[in-house]
Amino acid sequence: MFKKLASMVLILALLSLFTITPAEAGPKQRHMWAGAGIALGAVALGGLVLHGLRALPPPPPQVVYSPPPEPYYSPPPQEYVPGHWETTREWVPGTWQRVWVPGYYDRWGNWVAGHYEDRQTPGYYVEKRVWVEGYYRN
Repeated sequence: MFKKLASMVLILALLSLFTITPAEAGPKQRHMWAGAGIALGAVALGGLVLHGLRALPPPPPQVVYSPPPEPYYSPPPQEYVPGHWETTREWVPGTWQRVWVPGYYDRWGNWVAGHYEDRQTPGYYVEKRVWVEGYYRN
């Protein structure tokens, strides 16, 4: 509003500089009515301008929008699985063993001298009980 008022005053001042003639020597009463007319016109024009400025609606209030809050997602309920025993099967690999076989007679009566033999024990499964800790399932 101040800018509008200041610009109107500036425009009126510039117009009055170009429309008013410079003073001339002569009798006092010579341009009295011209000056009064200019003064009345300025008052009337100023009243119209001032009334026009008052008639403008007030500017709308400034609205400040804040961003929406961050969404909060609650974690899903978790289910607890208690600890328990499980039976597992483990493979135990076979072993090789070098064994001394003493001399002997075979079934036909022939003597067989003592010697070493490699014998293999076969692999096998062993069942074990293992404790599994409890946990939360998502």
